[in-house]
Amino acid sequence: MSRRLQKVNKHLQRTFGEILQREAELPPNVLVTIARVDTSYNLKSATVWLYVYPLEQAEATLAQLTHQLYELQGILNRTLDFRPLPRLLLRIDYGAQHAENIECKLAEIKKADHEPPGTPPANR
Repeated sequence: MSRRLQKVNKHLQRTFGEILQREAELPPNVLVTIARVDTSYNLKSATVWLYVYPLEQAEATLAQLTHQLYELQGILNRTLDFRPLPRLLLRIDYGAQHAENIECKLAEIKKADHEPPGTPPANR
């Protein structure tokens, strides 16, 4: 990835994060952060990966933000000072949930390895 593209990703992450905080209408008791931004090499599109807490509200929050995306994109376009202006695509980042699931599986395996022989396995 080129240095310019890295700078564009960081700038979009910071700027769109501020716009989300100020302008977006989110459900109550939901926290949305931008995990990362992946911009295409030609700068025509950018995927914004969102982390939503609690994860149970992720799909509803994504639908609500997608409904507001036209307005949020317009605010971002007026803020950015480079061309072409990337079109945003919102996605949920399940990386933290995936890591938590792996940690739980590893803990179960470690626990099973420390049990004395002949004991029945725990319910899984």
